[in-house]
Amino acid sequence: MTALHILAVDDTPQNLSLLQGFLGQLGHRVTTAATGRGGVDAFAKERPDLVLMDVMLPDISGIEATRLIREIAGDRWVPIIFVSALSHGDDVVRGLEAGGDDYLTKPIDLTLLETKIRVMQRIAEMQERLATTAAELQEYRDEAEQEQETAQALMGMMINSSSSVDAGLHMWLEPAARFSGDLLVACRSQFGHLYLLHADSMGHGLTAALPLLPIAQTFRTMCERGVTLRVIVNEMNASLKRQIPVGFYVAATLACIDRRNRVVEIWNGGSPDALLIDGRGEVLRRFASAHVPLGILRSEDFDAATEVVQLSDATAELVLHSDGLLEAQGPDGSFFGEERLLAALKSDGDRYDALVAAAKDHLAGGRAHDDISLIAAHCC
Repeated sequence: MTALHILAVDDTPQNLSLLQGFLGQLGHRVTTAATGRGGVDAFAKERPDLVLMDVMLPDISGIEATRLIREIAGDRWVPIIFVSALSHGDDVVRGLEAGGDDYLTKPIDLTLLETKIRVMQRIAEMQERLATTAAELQEYRDEAEQEQETAQALMGMMINSSSSVDAGLHMWLEPAARFSGDLLVACRSQFGHLYLLHADSMGHGLTAALPLLPIAQTFRTMCERGVTLRVIVNEMNASLKRQIPVGFYVAATLACIDRRNRVVEIWNGGSPDALLIDGRGEVLRRFASAHVPLGILRSEDFDAATEVVQLSDATAELVLHSDGLLEAQGPDGSFFGEERLLAALKSDGDRYDALVAAAKDHLAGGRAHDDISLIAAHCC
Protein backbone atom coordinates (compact mmCIF):
# COMPACT_ATOMS: atom_id res chain seq x y z
CA MET A 1 0.00 0.00 0.00
CA THR A 2 1.01 3.61 -0.46
CA ALA A 3 2.99 5.18 2.40
CA LEU A 4 1.00 7.66 4.48
CA HIS A 5 1.76 11.00 6.02
CA ILE A 6 0.59 10.57 9.65
CA LEU A 7 0.10 13.29 12.24
CA ALA A 8 0.61 12.04 15.85
CA VAL A 9 -0.67 14.31 18.63
CA ASP A 10 0.38 13.38 22.21
CA ASP A 11 1.69 15.35 25.20
CA THR A 12 4.08 12.57 26.24
CA PRO A 13 7.45 12.71 24.41
CA GLN A 14 8.05 8.98 24.93
CA ASN A 15 4.77 8.12 23.21
CA LEU A 16 5.58 10.40 20.28
CA SER A 17 9.06 8.87 19.99
CA LEU A 18 7.56 5.36 20.03
CA LEU A 19 5.00 6.20 17.35
CA GLN A 20 7.52 8.00 15.19
CA GLY A 21 9.97 5.08 15.28
CA PHE A 22 7.37 2.35 14.75
CA LEU A 23 5.49 4.10 11.98
CA GLY A 24 8.75 5.10 10.31
CA GLN A 25 9.76 1.45 10.13
CA LEU A 26 6.48 0.74 8.32
CA GLY A 27 7.46 3.30 5.71
CA HIS A 28 5.17 6.12 6.80
CA ARG A 29 6.17 9.77 7.25
CA VAL A 30 5.31 11.15 10.70
CA THR A 31 4.65 14.69 11.91
CA THR A 32 4.25 15.21 15.67
CA ALA A 33 2.55 17.75 17.94
CA ALA A 34 2.45 17.91 21.74
CA THR A 35 -0.73 20.01 22.19
CA GLY A 36 -4.22 20.08 20.79
CA ARG A 37 -3.72 23.52 19.28
CA GLY A 38 -0.37 22.43 17.88
CA GLY A 39 -2.07 19.42 16.29
CA VAL A 40 -4.69 21.65 14.63
CA ASP A 41 -2.02 24.01 13.30
CA ALA A 42 0.10 21.08 12.05
CA PHE A 43 -2.90 19.60 10.28
CA ALA A 44 -3.74 22.91 8.58
CA LYS A 45 -0.14 23.29 7.40
CA GLU A 46 0.82 19.69 6.53
CA ARG A 47 -2.51 18.20 5.41
CA PRO A 48 -1.64 14.64 6.55
CA ASP A 49 -3.40 11.48 5.40
CA LEU A 50 -4.19 10.16 8.90
CA VAL A 51 -4.27 11.52 12.46
CA LEU A 52 -3.47 9.73 15.75
CA MET A 53 -5.03 11.91 18.45
CA ASP A 54 -4.57 11.76 22.22
CA VAL A 55 -7.67 12.78 24.18
CA MET A 56 -6.06 14.35 27.28
CA LEU A 57 -3.95 17.31 26.13
CA PRO A 58 -2.66 20.39 28.04
CA ASP A 59 -4.51 23.12 26.16
CA ILE A 60 -7.60 22.08 24.21
CA SER A 61 -8.73 18.47 24.40
CA GLY A 62 -8.20 16.00 21.62
CA ILE A 63 -11.96 15.92 21.10
CA GLU A 64 -12.07 19.69 20.52
CA ALA A 65 -8.98 19.49 18.30
CA THR A 66 -10.72 16.79 16.25
CA ARG A 67 -13.76 19.01 15.70
CA LEU A 68 -11.51 21.81 14.45
CA ILE A 69 -9.59 19.43 12.18
CA ARG A 70 -12.84 18.20 10.64
CA GLU A 71 -13.79 21.81 9.87
CA ILE A 72 -10.44 22.39 8.18
CA ALA A 73 -10.65 19.14 6.22
CA GLY A 74 -14.10 20.01 4.84
CA ASP A 75 -15.24 17.42 2.28
CA ARG A 76 -11.89 15.63 2.34
CA TRP A 77 -12.08 12.52 4.51
CA VAL A 78 -9.08 12.07 6.81
CA PRO A 79 -9.11 9.08 9.21
CA ILE A 80 -8.71 10.09 12.85
CA ILE A 81 -7.88 7.43 15.45
CA PHE A 82 -8.09 8.39 19.13
CA VAL A 83 -5.30 7.03 21.34
CA SER A 84 -6.04 7.47 25.05
CA ALA A 85 -5.78 5.93 28.50
CA LEU A 86 -9.50 6.72 28.89
CA SER A 87 -11.21 3.46 28.03
CA HIS A 88 -14.68 3.92 29.50
CA GLY A 89 -17.55 3.41 27.06
CA ASP A 90 -18.69 7.01 27.41
CA ASP A 91 -15.20 8.26 26.50
CA VAL A 92 -15.20 6.14 23.35
CA VAL A 93 -18.66 7.41 22.35
CA ARG A 94 -17.63 11.04 22.90
CA GLY A 95 -14.58 10.54 20.71
CA LEU A 96 -16.50 8.93 17.87
CA GLU A 97 -19.26 11.55 18.04
CA ALA A 98 -16.63 14.29 17.81
CA GLY A 99 -15.50 12.95 14.44
CA GLY A 100 -13.13 10.13 15.33
CA ASP A 101 -13.14 7.03 13.17
CA ASP A 102 -11.66 4.57 15.67
CA TYR A 103 -10.39 4.34 19.25
CA LEU A 104 -7.27 2.72 20.78
CA THR A 105 -6.47 2.54 24.48
CA LYS A 106 -3.07 2.99 26.07
CA PRO A 107 -0.70 1.30 26.44
CA ILE A 108 -0.69 1.04 22.64
CA ASP A 109 -0.84 -2.42 21.09
CA LEU A 110 1.45 -1.75 18.10
CA THR A 111 0.21 -4.79 16.16
CA LEU A 112 -3.37 -3.62 16.55
CA LEU A 113 -2.33 -0.08 15.60
CA GLU A 114 -0.70 -1.34 12.42
CA THR A 115 -3.84 -3.30 11.53
CA LYS A 116 -6.12 -0.31 12.10
CA ILE A 117 -3.87 1.93 10.00
CA ARG A 118 -4.02 -0.61 7.17
CA VAL A 119 -7.80 -0.68 7.40
CA MET A 120 -8.00 3.12 7.33
CA GLN A 121 -5.54 3.15 4.44
CA ARG A 122 -7.76 0.82 2.39
CA ILE A 123 -10.80 2.94 3.16
CA ALA A 124 -8.92 6.13 2.22
CA GLU A 125 -7.78 4.60 -1.07
CA MET A 126 -11.32 3.51 -1.82
CA GLN A 127 -12.56 7.02 -1.02
CA GLU A 128 -9.99 8.46 -3.38
CA ARG A 129 -11.05 6.12 -6.17
CA LEU A 130 -14.68 7.02 -5.59
CA ALA A 131 -13.84 10.74 -5.65
CA THR A 132 -11.91 10.28 -8.89
CA THR A 133 -14.79 8.35 -10.42
CA ALA A 134 -17.29 11.00 -9.27
CA ALA A 135 -15.15 13.74 -10.81
CA GLU A 136 -14.92 11.81 -14.08
CA LEU A 137 -18.68 11.24 -14.09
CA GLN A 138 -19.30 14.93 -13.44
CA GLU A 139 -16.97 15.85 -16.29
CA TYR A 140 -18.80 13.41 -18.55
CA ARG A 141 -22.18 14.85 -17.50
CA ASP A 142 -20.94 18.40 -18.14
CA GLU A 143 -19.69 17.44 -21.60
CA ALA A 144 -22.92 15.57 -22.39
CA GLU A 145 -24.96 18.54 -21.19
CA GLN A 146 -23.02 20.90 -23.42
CA GLU A 147 -23.34 18.58 -26.41
CA GLN A 148 -27.08 18.22 -25.86
CA GLU A 149 -27.53 21.97 -25.59
CA THR A 150 -25.66 22.42 -28.86
CA ALA A 151 -27.65 19.65 -30.57
CA GLN A 152 -30.90 21.10 -29.26
CA ALA A 153 -30.05 24.54 -30.62
CA LEU A 154 -29.06 23.13 -34.02
CA MET A 155 -32.20 21.02 -34.27
CA GLY A 156 -34.33 23.98 -33.28
CA MET A 157 -32.78 26.04 -36.08
CA MET A 158 -33.20 23.24 -38.62
CA ILE A 159 -36.79 22.37 -37.71
CA ASN A 160 -38.05 25.89 -36.92
CA SER A 161 -41.67 25.05 -36.12
CA SER A 162 -42.78 28.64 -35.56
CA SER A 163 -46.50 29.43 -35.79
CA SER A 164 -45.80 32.97 -36.97
CA VAL A 165 -46.49 32.07 -40.61
CA ASP A 166 -50.23 32.57 -40.09
CA ALA A 167 -52.37 34.68 -37.76
CA GLY A 168 -55.02 31.95 -37.50
CA LEU A 169 -52.55 29.27 -36.45
CA HIS A 170 -51.68 28.07 -32.93
CA MET A 171 -49.12 25.42 -31.98
CA TRP A 172 -48.21 23.99 -28.58
CA LEU A 173 -45.44 21.54 -27.76
CA GLU A 174 -44.68 20.21 -24.27
CA PRO A 175 -41.70 17.81 -24.52
CA ALA A 176 -41.40 14.93 -22.06
CA ALA A 177 -37.60 15.10 -22.46
CA ARG A 178 -35.09 17.68 -23.65
CA PHE A 179 -35.45 16.50 -27.24
CA SER A 180 -39.01 16.22 -28.41
CA GLY A 181 -40.16 13.26 -30.48
CA ASP A 182 -43.06 15.39 -31.73
CA LEU A 183 -42.68 17.78 -34.64
CA LEU A 184 -44.92 20.70 -35.59
CA VAL A 185 -44.23 22.55 -38.83
CA ALA A 186 -46.31 25.10 -40.70
CA CYS A 187 -45.43 26.87 -43.91
CA ARG A 188 -47.18 28.74 -46.69
CA SER A 189 -46.78 27.88 -50.34
CA GLN A 190 -46.16 30.33 -53.16
CA PHE A 191 -49.87 29.97 -53.98
CA GLY A 192 -50.98 31.00 -50.48
CA HIS A 193 -51.98 27.54 -49.22
CA LEU A 194 -51.24 26.74 -45.56
CA TYR A 195 -49.45 23.42 -45.09
CA LEU A 196 -49.34 21.72 -41.69
CA LEU A 197 -47.29 18.78 -40.45
CA HIS A 198 -47.85 17.06 -37.12
CA ALA A 199 -45.43 14.17 -36.59
CA ASP A 200 -44.84 11.85 -33.64
CA SER A 201 -41.65 9.81 -33.83
CA MET A 202 -41.28 6.44 -32.16
CA GLY A 203 -39.71 6.68 -28.70
CA HIS A 204 -38.50 9.69 -26.71
CA GLY A 205 -35.53 12.02 -26.51
CA LEU A 206 -32.73 12.38 -29.03
CA THR A 207 -33.35 8.96 -30.63
CA ALA A 208 -36.91 9.99 -31.44
CA ALA A 209 -35.95 13.51 -32.53
CA LEU A 210 -33.31 12.57 -35.13
CA PRO A 211 -35.71 11.06 -37.73
CA LEU A 212 -37.70 14.30 -37.65
CA LEU A 213 -34.89 16.29 -39.27
CA PRO A 214 -35.13 14.84 -42.79
CA ILE A 215 -38.92 14.96 -42.93
CA ALA A 216 -39.00 18.54 -41.63
CA GLN A 217 -36.59 19.65 -44.35
CA THR A 218 -38.42 17.70 -47.05
CA PHE A 219 -41.80 19.03 -45.94
CA ARG A 220 -40.73 22.66 -45.80
CA THR A 221 -38.89 22.65 -49.12
CA MET A 222 -41.70 20.97 -51.05
CA CYS A 223 -44.48 22.99 -49.41
CA GLU A 224 -42.92 26.28 -50.33
CA ARG A 225 -42.93 25.16 -53.96
CA GLY A 226 -46.63 24.26 -53.72
CA VAL A 227 -46.14 20.54 -54.36
CA THR A 228 -49.26 18.41 -53.84
CA LEU A 229 -49.77 16.69 -50.51
CA ARG A 230 -49.56 13.22 -52.11
CA VAL A 231 -46.13 13.91 -53.56
CA ILE A 232 -44.89 15.36 -50.25
CA VAL A 233 -46.06 12.33 -48.26
CA ASN A 234 -44.50 9.93 -50.75
CA GLU A 235 -41.14 11.73 -50.61
CA MET A 236 -41.16 11.94 -46.80
CA ASN A 237 -41.84 8.20 -46.53
CA ALA A 238 -39.10 7.37 -49.04
CA SER A 239 -36.64 9.66 -47.23
CA LEU A 240 -37.31 7.99 -43.88
CA LYS A 241 -37.18 4.51 -45.37
CA ARG A 242 -33.71 5.30 -46.71
CA GLN A 243 -32.33 6.94 -43.58
CA ILE A 244 -33.73 5.30 -40.43
CA PRO A 245 -33.17 1.74 -39.15
CA VAL A 246 -35.75 -0.96 -39.65
CA GLY A 247 -38.33 -0.87 -36.88
CA PHE A 248 -38.38 2.90 -36.52
CA TYR A 249 -41.35 4.90 -37.77
CA VAL A 250 -43.02 8.30 -37.55
CA ALA A 251 -46.78 8.70 -37.15
CA ALA A 252 -47.85 11.84 -38.98
CA THR A 253 -50.76 13.96 -40.10
CA LEU A 254 -50.31 16.35 -43.02
CA ALA A 255 -52.83 18.99 -44.01
CA CYS A 256 -53.19 21.53 -46.77
CA ILE A 257 -55.66 24.37 -46.15
CA ASP A 258 -56.84 26.39 -49.16
CA ARG A 259 -58.78 29.21 -47.55
CA ARG A 260 -59.63 30.97 -50.76
CA ASN A 261 -61.50 27.94 -52.10
CA ARG A 262 -62.47 26.60 -48.66
CA VAL A 263 -60.84 23.23 -49.20
CA VAL A 264 -59.02 21.07 -46.64
CA GLU A 265 -56.89 18.09 -47.63
CA ILE A 266 -55.66 15.57 -45.04
CA TRP A 267 -53.33 12.55 -44.89
CA ASN A 268 -53.25 10.66 -41.58
CA GLY A 269 -50.82 7.82 -40.97
CA GLY A 270 -50.91 6.39 -37.46
CA SER A 271 -51.94 9.59 -35.62
CA PRO A 272 -55.03 10.29 -33.49
CA ASP A 273 -58.09 11.57 -35.34
CA ALA A 274 -57.69 15.02 -36.85
CA LEU A 275 -60.77 17.03 -35.89
CA LEU A 276 -62.63 19.55 -38.02
CA ILE A 277 -64.76 21.63 -35.65
CA ASP A 278 -67.21 24.50 -36.06
CA GLY A 279 -67.39 27.81 -34.22
CA ARG A 280 -69.09 26.18 -31.22
CA GLY A 281 -66.48 23.46 -30.92
CA GLU A 282 -68.72 20.74 -32.30
CA VAL A 283 -66.99 18.10 -34.42
CA LEU A 284 -67.95 18.44 -38.07
CA ARG A 285 -65.72 15.63 -39.27
CA ARG A 286 -63.03 13.25 -38.08
CA PHE A 287 -60.04 12.31 -40.19
CA ALA A 288 -59.08 8.94 -38.74
CA SER A 289 -55.80 7.23 -39.52
CA ALA A 290 -56.19 5.46 -42.85
CA HIS A 291 -52.52 4.64 -43.40
CA VAL A 292 -49.49 3.15 -41.66
CA PRO A 293 -46.92 5.57 -40.24
CA LEU A 294 -44.06 6.92 -42.34
CA GLY A 295 -40.89 4.88 -42.73
CA ILE A 296 -42.44 1.39 -42.65
CA LEU A 297 -43.47 0.56 -46.23
CA ARG A 298 -41.47 0.72 -49.43
CA SER A 299 -42.52 3.36 -51.94
CA GLU A 300 -44.22 0.79 -54.22
CA ASP A 301 -46.38 -0.40 -51.29
CA PHE A 302 -47.03 3.01 -49.76
CA ASP A 303 -50.47 4.64 -50.00
CA ALA A 304 -50.44 8.43 -50.24
CA ALA A 305 -54.18 8.86 -50.86
CA THR A 306 -55.64 11.89 -49.09
CA GLU A 307 -59.09 12.99 -47.94
CA VAL A 308 -60.42 16.23 -49.38
CA VAL A 309 -63.27 18.23 -47.85
CA GLN A 310 -65.13 21.21 -49.27
CA LEU A 311 -66.05 23.48 -46.36
CA SER A 312 -69.48 25.03 -45.97
CA ASP A 313 -68.93 26.42 -42.47
CA ALA A 314 -66.90 29.63 -42.43
CA THR A 315 -66.02 29.12 -38.73
CA ALA A 316 -64.35 25.73 -39.27
CA GLU A 317 -61.06 24.98 -37.54
CA LEU A 318 -58.71 22.04 -37.88
CA VAL A 319 -57.24 20.48 -34.72
CA LEU A 320 -54.29 18.06 -34.81
CA HIS A 321 -52.85 16.55 -31.64
CA SER A 322 -50.56 13.83 -30.36
CA ASP A 323 -51.59 10.74 -28.42
CA GLY A 324 -49.48 12.26 -25.63
CA LEU A 325 -52.27 14.78 -25.07
CA LEU A 326 -54.93 12.12 -24.63
CA GLU A 327 -52.64 10.00 -22.45
CA ALA A 328 -51.44 12.83 -20.20
CA GLN A 329 -51.92 11.61 -16.63
CA GLY A 330 -53.12 13.62 -13.68
CA PRO A 331 -51.94 13.09 -10.08
CA ASP A 332 -54.63 10.42 -9.63
CA GLY A 333 -53.38 8.47 -12.65
CA SER A 334 -56.37 9.34 -14.85
CA PHE A 335 -55.82 10.16 -18.52
CA PHE A 336 -56.75 13.49 -20.03
CA GLY A 337 -58.74 11.61 -22.66
CA GLU A 338 -60.89 12.69 -25.56
CA GLU A 339 -63.85 13.61 -23.36
CA ARG A 340 -61.87 16.41 -21.72
CA LEU A 341 -60.45 17.43 -25.09
CA LEU A 342 -63.90 17.81 -26.66
CA ALA A 343 -65.22 19.65 -23.60
CA ALA A 344 -62.34 22.15 -23.78
CA LEU A 345 -63.00 22.75 -27.49
CA LYS A 346 -66.57 23.76 -26.63
CA SER A 347 -65.39 26.41 -24.18
CA ASP A 348 -66.36 30.02 -24.70
CA GLY A 349 -63.62 32.28 -26.00
CA ASP A 350 -60.34 31.04 -27.43
CA ARG A 351 -60.67 27.26 -27.75
CA TYR A 352 -56.92 26.79 -28.24
CA ASP A 353 -56.11 28.56 -24.97
CA ALA A 354 -58.89 26.65 -23.22
CA LEU A 355 -57.52 23.31 -24.40
CA VAL A 356 -53.94 24.11 -23.35
CA ALA A 357 -55.16 25.34 -19.96
CA ALA A 358 -57.28 22.21 -19.46
CA ALA A 359 -54.31 19.95 -20.23
CA LYS A 360 -52.02 21.83 -17.87
CA ASP A 361 -54.66 21.78 -15.13
CA HIS A 362 -54.99 18.03 -15.55
CA LEU A 363 -51.22 17.55 -15.19
CA ALA A 364 -51.35 19.74 -12.05
CA GLY A 365 -47.70 20.68 -12.35
CA GLY A 366 -46.55 17.13 -13.01
CA ARG A 367 -44.36 16.11 -15.92
CA ALA A 368 -45.93 14.37 -18.90
CA HIS A 369 -44.74 10.83 -19.67
CA ASP A 370 -44.98 11.49 -23.41
CA ASP A 371 -44.58 14.56 -25.60
CA ILE A 372 -47.75 16.65 -25.78
CA SER A 373 -48.39 18.61 -28.95
CA LEU A 374 -51.24 20.46 -30.61
CA ILE A 375 -51.95 22.40 -33.81
CA ALA A 376 -55.12 24.46 -34.26
CA ALA A 377 -55.74 26.38 -37.49
CA HIS A 378 -58.62 28.41 -38.94
CA CYS A 379 -59.70 26.95 -42.25
CA CYS A 380 -61.54 29.93 -43.73
